[in-house]
Amino acid sequence: MTINGVAYNWTMLQMVIPGLGINNPDDSILLGVSALKYEKSREIKKNYGSGGNLSSRGFGNKVCTASITMDLNTQLKLRNAVGSLLDLGQFDIHVSFANPIVDFAANAGSNPNVDGSDDWDTKTVVIKGCVFNKDAMESQNDDDNITTEFDLNPLDIEIS
Repeated sequence: MTINGVAYNWTMLQMVIPGLGINNPDDSILLGVSALKYEKSREIKKNYGSGGNLSSRGFGNKVCTASITMDLNTQLKLRNAVGSLLDLGQFDIHVSFANPIVDFAANAGSNPNVDGSDDWDTKTVVIKGCVFNKDAMESQNDDDNITTEFDLNPLDIEIS
């Protein structure tokens, strides 16, 4: 039986903005991101009927929110490509989580994480139609890494 024996963690996360028009494809990898948040939600309204009993539910609009915290080096890389984060236009962020699939039955009595296997389970989330609504920098005394959180204002979030 194949069991996923390792928890997903920050080191297994990769974020890419494809199609930025940057000469070096590696420049689209957001290595200086220290936080990422995304949420897809919708309002659910309870409709009650006779006797005060719940009779149905009404569904509101789907709402997507996301933010990214980037270090100054990553911000400068994006600014060098287009001038200002406000000029970046609409973009998608592809977030990949790679996790080794461990076959404990085949590796009985040994450490299943050192079998040399290239068997990885990859999950992808696409934060679609992002656009920055600010270009900013925040820093204070004793900062050893200058970071700023930016709202991504996504159109949709696709979770595979």
